[in-house]
Amino acid sequence: MNKFEKTTSEQKRINDFLDSTGKTITQLAAYSEQFSTADLETVRKELIDLTDDFYRSDRKLNIGVIGQVKAGKSTFLNTLLFDGKKILPSARTPKTAVLTKIEYDENNSLYIDYYTKEEWKCLEKCAKSDLSTDEYRVAKEIMEMAEANHIDALSYCERGSEKVEFDSYEELMGKLNDYVGENGTYTPVVKNVTIRMSKPELKDICVIDTPGLNDAIASRTDKTREFMSKCDVVFFLSRASQFIDANDMMLVSSQLPQKGVKKIMLICSQFDMGILDVLKKAPDIRHAMNEVSTKLTEHAKNVFNSKSNVLEENVLAQFRKPVFISSIAYNLSMKDEKDWSEDERYSVKKLIAKGADKKVLHEIGNIDVVKQMFDQVISDKDATLMEKAADFVPNAKKQWDKQIQELRDYVNNTLNKLKTEDKDSLLKQKNMIQSQVAEIDKALEDVLGGMILDLEASKADCLRDLRKSARDNTQLQEKQATEWHSRTVTKYAHHFLFFKWGRYEDEERYSTSYSYLAAADALENVRQFGYDACSGIERIFTDTVDLKRTKTKLTQTILDNFDTSDENFDITTYRHIIESTLNRVDFPIIKMDVSQYINRISGSFSGEVRDSSDRDSLRRILGDVIDGMFSELENILMKEVVSFKEEIDKMKKNFGTVITQNLLDECDKLIKQLDNKEAEIHAYEEAAVALKSV
Repeated sequence: MNKFEKTTSEQKRINDFLDSTGKTITQLAAYSEQFSTADLETVRKELIDLTDDFYRSDRKLNIGVIGQVKAGKSTFLNTLLFDGKKILPSARTPKTAVLTKIEYDENNSLYIDYYTKEEWKCLEKCAKSDLSTDEYRVAKEIMEMAEANHIDALSYCERGSEKVEFDSYEELMGKLNDYVGENGTYTPVVKNVTIRMSKPELKDICVIDTPGLNDAIASRTDKTREFMSKCDVVFFLSRASQFIDANDMMLVSSQLPQKGVKKIMLICSQFDMGILDVLKKAPDIRHAMNEVSTKLTEHAKNVFNSKSNVLEENVLAQFRKPVFISSIAYNLSMKDEKDWSEDERYSVKKLIAKGADKKVLHEIGNIDVVKQMFDQVISDKDATLMEKAADFVPNAKKQWDKQIQELRDYVNNTLNKLKTEDKDSLLKQKNMIQSQVAEIDKALEDVLGGMILDLEASKADCLRDLRKSARDNTQLQEKQATEWHSRTVTKYAHHFLFFKWGRYEDEERYSTSYSYLAAADALENVRQFGYDACSGIERIFTDTVDLKRTKTKLTQTILDNFDTSDENFDITTYRHIIESTLNRVDFPIIKMDVSQYINRISGSFSGEVRDSSDRDSLRRILGDVIDGMFSELENILMKEVVSFKEEIDKMKKNFGTVITQNLLDECDKLIKQLDNKEAEIHAYEEAAVALKSV
């Protein structure tokens, strides 16, 4: 029996829409020479696929946890579903990011999907490339990981999928680490994982931990986007330190509205890290909490208010109210301090130093609020699905009407040109376009050259900041501590003059002071420098390349080189061609991971480093690590800047040519149609009438 059954009225709405649109496409087939109905057929197919999936017998409420790599999705789900136990491994880099489903089943099992042979060969090809973009870099990392693990990858690809059973959380953790962990034996060949477990609260729902919006593996990104079309509810995570950045907005603006996801919870994760950024200047921890939440809420409001022309108001309203959480702070607040590990204690030591007790950590964690939201989502399951189902046909109709209007505009435009233009005027337009190729190229070179100058200035600033950060993070503060000792001493119960009797032994406690360096401080310096470097390098590209502004500027630059006052120049047609070409332009955004440097210190030092020679050694190694990181980061920055410049140079060489060629193709098509002008006009008039009547 279906979990959520299609009502008779809903079935009728779907059938009526499919019947009427099917008849329309059949009628319009007579005008295949004038336009294509492929986009109309796509609208119908998407509705069929959507409703077939939605009303299938095992349909569940799909709850997606979405965000970039390192947004804290796995930690969030471990806290939400598994009481903080580290069941789901964290994906520290794109190469270890895997789409993971969590569902109910009476029997505990893992279902592993491996890459196909074709996908693996594609990865091998990418790994051999000299290019340094994300996709190629991650492909290299996956190949290196497979080789290091001595995996015969193709043998796993031939398996396709595999089922692995488990009996306990502990066994599940081990299995998952093997298949999706950062150092898992089979991680490099795994594409997706489904966890099915006997956990009653998972009944009728499917929770999915997505691999990250900035995933570099195309097949995994496609899988995430495919899920988005079937998602009913989204928990959208964005970390406090980079709250709602360009990659987040890419998905929000281009994916969610199209996929019909209307119930969205915006989660600001790693709230504790955001608090630490302002804690040094804040009078106390509560001021810091208020400052960060107020600032980031205002940021969310400003960002999403600018999207009012893209997103529906009910969606915008949800995005304007972020919920601030820290999974690690919450988990620690729920445990006795004696049970905290050294790493856990270290992660919140700065908060505790500013007065954060377990109660404050619980407030910073704020997971109780999210649990209430999660429970409410499940409680509202039927209402949510009914609301979503009610939108299927209206949304399809909107898409249909949009495609019909675009066909009408195209046909009417072409008809107008056939009636008003002649070969001479079209040849003049063609000549005008050809004559402006050099000017367009020069104008584009000025715009794109300005972008390179901006990038060079940003690069210099970034290197300066990296040097300062490197100097700051090589410093370690010596700490003082007192250590208590015990020793056995001989005492006497009675004394008289020089006589003593009643001898016995007693334990005496005494203290000594010592200096030490904390290995954890060195690790924190390495982490902080890595984070500062990553953020700084990302920022110079995102600040330099404002995609919307750049597209607007390039469009206007091209149009400025045409005589738009000429009666032969149809700005509507040409603007459409220019913008459609521009929409295919992608600008690179750098991503990198430097966490491996931490191992050079953690492998040699831990806890308190007391011996003076060991302290000197720790300082020396920290300096060497930071210097090595700086050198490599500087090289990465330089290579990425060079790579970006090469992309800009390609645009400067090819972009104007592509634009002008598209414009010339449009002219050639019209010129050819004028050879049989009357018949073409008649055919397009009939096509216009047919489109007007639908």
